[in-house]
Amino acid sequence: MESSVLPAADIGALLSSKFICVKVDADNPGPAEKVLGQVKGNTLPFYAYVTPDGKFISGTSGFRSAKTFLADLEGVMKNDLLRVPPDLEKKLAKMADQAAKDAEAKKTAAVLKAFRDAEAIRGFSDSKDKIKELYAQAVLDGQQKIKEAADLSKEGKFEEAGALLSALAKDCKGTEVERAAAAGTKAVDRLKSAAKETEGSAKVPANRRLYEQIVKECKDAPPFVELAEARLKE
Repeated sequence: MESSVLPAADIGALLSSKFICVKVDADNPGPAEKVLGQVKGNTLPFYAYVTPDGKFISGTSGFRSAKTFLADLEGVMKNDLLRVPPDLEKKLAKMADQAAKDAEAKKTAAVLKAFRDAEAIRGFSDSKDKIKELYAQAVLDGQQKIKEAADLSKEGKFEEAGALLSALAKDCKGTEVERAAAAGTKAVDRLKSAAKETEGSAKVPANRRLYEQIVKECKDAPPFVELAEARLKE
């Protein structure tokens, strides 16, 4: 299982995003003995699936092929004990519909709020997954705008780049994009200062220092780091 099944990309992604995995010593299971005792069979490895509050869902004994193990995981996620209650699912469905409309209207802040609100509701839900997809797309769009700001800076359009990053930080508050926008803003300031320096040889070291600062301090905004590195090679 550890060499040929668990490393599979689709299985690893599912386990890391939907499950909390605990490895138990079969000879000394400790508190897990009560759960493992409910698994039918006597061939290792045992896989037991429980709810966050410890209720037993199902279990398997022995080797599972990648296809079978993936089916096991998907089946567990469909168990009623782990699904969002029907009343909350209706609420999430409405949230997903509105989030889709907000995404189409480029209302990024509203999409991010919907994601945070949905994540606060415990349980698996198709509507939650839709909102998560919209969130992921919003993050990708934000990262693309970081690149656009770097391209504007490359052309010397620092005011436009700064305005783009400022709006982005506001819309994506509390996300990795906000951190990237903050790093990008710092980089824009450094690039703007470098542009003001004269091209005389006495000023070259000052420019180099500014570019080195971007490389060192603005790692959350890779497009700006790439721009600074390119300038250092000129």
